[in-house]
Amino acid sequence: MHLSLLETFRAVVEKGTTQAAAQALGLSQSAVSRRIAQLEEDLGLQLFVRDRGRLIATRENQLLQAQIAGLVDHGARLTQRAAELKVGNYATEMLRVAFPASLTISIVPAILAEFLERNERVQVELHTGAYDTIERMVLDERAEVGFLRMPTQRSGLDTTPVIEVPTVCVMPRGHPLADRKEVSISDLHAVPLILLGRMRLPRRDIDEAFWEVGMRPLVRVEAHSVQSACALAARGLGVTLVNELMARDFAHLPIEIRPLRERLLHRFAFAVTDGIPPTEIARQFIETSIARFRSLLAEDQTSR
Repeated sequence: MHLSLLETFRAVVEKGTTQAAAQALGLSQSAVSRRIAQLEEDLGLQLFVRDRGRLIATRENQLLQAQIAGLVDHGARLTQRAAELKVGNYATEMLRVAFPASLTISIVPAILAEFLERNERVQVELHTGAYDTIERMVLDERAEVGFLRMPTQRSGLDTTPVIEVPTVCVMPRGHPLADRKEVSISDLHAVPLILLGRMRLPRRDIDEAFWEVGMRPLVRVEAHSVQSACALAARGLGVTLVNELMARDFAHLPIEIRPLRERLLHRFAFAVTDGIPPTEIARQFIETSIARFRSLLAEDQTSR
């Protein structure tokens, strides 16, 4: 099976039509159609239903998309590596890592700076995404190392615990609750809230903490990242409850951060594909990162 067939498939999926895919690939529309037909013949599966000029993805198509994307990425990296070797660059080693975007403001750059200073011949490819996306990246081998919240949602991952951090209360600068050294759930009665991750474990812990004191959270905004929750709080749209590790990356915003009296913990780990031992360079990256995370947590505890 030619890599060009897989590249064409991904282009059609991403662009939505054979015409748009043809423009992106620099091919004719008929050439794209022939490639898709050839791929279907090679796989023995119908990938698209043709309906009056439209292509509708089949269920088999949807189930194969992640694997095909991974193969295309592998092929691109192979081509890039071959080009490097052609010009004599034999020592460069690629490391692909994945983190939530909310950690990439200062924490991940600090880790990469330290790691790359010690490993001059390593090239890092940094991916970002939600935790479920990072899990898929690791399982599809698009990332060798992924930073995840525990417990993970999928099997097939080998995890190394990194850090355990409490929940903090983030509010706009000058908010009445900023006068307190710590904030309790009962202090949030009738306070507009920005909460994350509906139906996920950390959110369930927060909801249960409200129920235990006979309260119902007044949710004004549902957010899907610590970054957006803190930005919304900075704009005065409400108060948010997020993990302390990521909240510190947004201390430059006009916000106040206070400990939450109730101890609601967040546990994080690095993950690799189960059954595939990490490379030595990946192992070094994990060790460097763990040391940095634990140092940050120790600084927070000392400053209190």
